[in-house]
Amino acid sequence: MKLLLIFNLAVMTVMSSCGDSSLTRTLPNVTGASGEVLVVMDRALWTGAPGKSIRDEVAAILVGLPQPEPAFKLLHVNPEGFREIFLAHRNVIIAQIDRNAAEPSVTYMRNRWAETQLVISLTAPDSVGLRKVASENASAIRQRINDVERERLTSWLMNSAGKERSIVTSGDDSYEIIMPAGYKSDFNREGRMMISAETPATTQSVIVSLSDRMTSVIGCIELADMTEKITSAEVKGPDGQSYMIIEKQVPATCRSFRRNDVEYIEMRGLWTLEGGYMGGPFITYAFIDPETSRAVVVTGFVYAPRDEKRELLRQVEALMYTVKKGS
Repeated sequence: MKLLLIFNLAVMTVMSSCGDSSLTRTLPNVTGASGEVLVVMDRALWTGAPGKSIRDEVAAILVGLPQPEPAFKLLHVNPEGFREIFLAHRNVIIAQIDRNAAEPSVTYMRNRWAETQLVISLTAPDSVGLRKVASENASAIRQRINDVERERLTSWLMNSAGKERSIVTSGDDSYEIIMPAGYKSDFNREGRMMISAETPATTQSVIVSLSDRMTSVIGCIELADMTEKITSAEVKGPDGQSYMIIEKQVPATCRSFRRNDVEYIEMRGLWTLEGGYMGGPFITYAFIDPETSRAVVVTGFVYAPRDEKRELLRQVEALMYTVKKGS
């Protein structure tokens, strides 16, 4: 309880010194690397069941990567150490026990101590309730952090790209994707284009394809078929004979969601070379153009045999969602 009172006093002091009520308020930039989450909680809670729930469920091992990688890199700090540079961390989870709390709760706040910052507060009257609120909200917390990280990456990519765009056309229809620094066009022809960023150790690529026929619905099976048709035709191995397909040994995940009034279907999994030995993670999504009833399919993939792939794939995903209708 003493630690909780000290921590709450520190928070109130910081908020009063840079409160939202000031019209001249300026905030520092966030600190920390993409994918990092700072967890502020008492060490006994961190090593106990509440901390385990955050580690195992909020930062669960990601599906669709060839090696086990957690959803986020977690950094722990005790409440009395949460000051100075820690206050500006990009993603913060504050988990605390409040004996006066009627029931467990979770709240989300943006730009509390830094620009683009996300602060998630978990509060409960006891450790059992704290573990429960972390577990029951793990998926929502993970999605919220992922959304904010994608926003930051999209902003960075767009700033690095300036006004340059790569545009794919099919008849009178066109879609465009930004061309960030480091990316180049692999090809751009009727109905399909591909851009990539390559280093000696990694490749990040995005393919945008406009279907040549009308459709009214896209399911998971249809999305897998369209993706494999595109990648097998466009992505070849070093020998020119092998080609990219979806790895069947590890089931891909598929979900539907709505974003900016558009219905998406998205698949995540592993790709491999048919007749070759390369592989890595991929994301593909599709939506139906309401004006033409034709599917727009966007596929992003990473090849990084010696590196971790979580953040490389996160960057590709952010780039994929810059695709929009051409002007």
